[in-house]
Amino acid sequence: MPPACASVVELADDWLTAKRALESAAQAEKGHSDRARRADLERWSVVLGEVRGRSPAPDQAPMASLVLSDLSEEVLLGAMAAAKRRWSDATVARMLSTLRGFTRWLHRAGHLATDPLDGDLFRAPARPERRPKAPDTEDLQRMLSAAQEAPGSRQRMFWPTRDAALLRFLATTGARAEEACGVTIGELDRRAERPIWRVGRAKGGKARDVPLPRATLDAIDDWLAERVQPDEGRRALKAGRGDPLFVRPNGTPLSPQALDRVVRGLAHRAGVVLPEGAAAHAFRHHYGVTLALRGVPQAVISQLMGHADPRTTAIYTTVASTQLIAALDDAGLLD
Repeated sequence: MPPACASVVELADDWLTAKRALESAAQAEKGHSDRARRADLERWSVVLGEVRGRSPAPDQAPMASLVLSDLSEEVLLGAMAAAKRRWSDATVARMLSTLRGFTRWLHRAGHLATDPLDGDLFRAPARPERRPKAPDTEDLQRMLSAAQEAPGSRQRMFWPTRDAALLRFLATTGARAEEACGVTIGELDRRAERPIWRVGRAKGGKARDVPLPRATLDAIDDWLAERVQPDEGRRALKAGRGDPLFVRPNGTPLSPQALDRVVRGLAHRAGVVLPEGAAAHAFRHHYGVTLALRGVPQAVISQLMGHADPRTTAIYTTVASTQLIAALDDAGLLD
C-alpha cells in the first residue's frame, strides 16, 4: 500500500481514465462528465487544504497538494462542513457522489485501508422537491404576439416569422435547447395522418418521435417560405433537408446561448417573467405540465420528452395534480 503521504494527483488521473473508459462514445466525445468529475475533485482539494491549513501555490493546481492522509474521516468531516458553507446543497450532493466514487476505488485498489465515506456521517444533504416553473398558455400567447411585432432597427437577434415558429416549436414539442438548435428540416416528417418530429440529436442518443400540431407546422412553413426569399439587406438562405431549421439572419445555426437570448428577449418585450436559468428550457416544462394536465399517461409523457428516469416525469404529474386541486378549490368544489 502506498504511504499515507503519497500524492493523489496520479491516482485521481488513473480513476478519471477508468471512468472515461466506461462511458459511451458520445459521452466521451462531449467530455462533460469527465470535466465535472475533475472539477468536483478540485473543489474538494480546496476545502481539504483549508481544513489542513494549506493552500496551493499560485502556479499550482488545487489537487497538487492533496495527499492520501487528507482522506481521513476527521478531515473529510471538516471539509464537508466547509463545502456546505460555500456551495448549494445540490452542488455538494454531486461533489459527494464524485468523491465517494473516488474513495471507493482507492479502497478497492488497495490505496486506502478503509473507505472513509462508507458511513452515515457522509450522507448527501437532502435535496428539496423539484417543482418546475413553466410559462402558462397566456404567457405563450403574449410572447407570440411580441414575436410577430417588427423588431427595432438595432434588435438584430429577432426575426418575427422565425421567432413565432421557434416559440411554437419549443412549447409543443418539449425540445431541449440543444435539440432545438440541432433539429434539421429533414427531421420533420410531414406524413398526412400525423406530422411528427423525428428527434435526431436527442440527449444520450435516446431517439424519439414527437407529434407536431398543425399550428406549429404552419408557423414553420411560414418561416421557411420567408427564409428562402431575399429581403432588403438580407440574402436568401438555404432550406434543404440537411439544413438547420432555426438559423440566424446570416444563415448560421442558433447556439443554445443565442436561443436563450432570443427567448428571454421576447419574454421581456411581452412583459412575461420567466424562471431563472435557461429561458428556452421553461417551455420544455410548459410542454410536460400541459401533457399531464390533459391526462396523458406518465409513460407516454416520459417517451415524448425523452426522460431516462421516470422520477423526472413524475415531477410534471405532481405539478398538474396541484394545479387541478387549486382550480377545484377556486371553483368552490372542495368546500
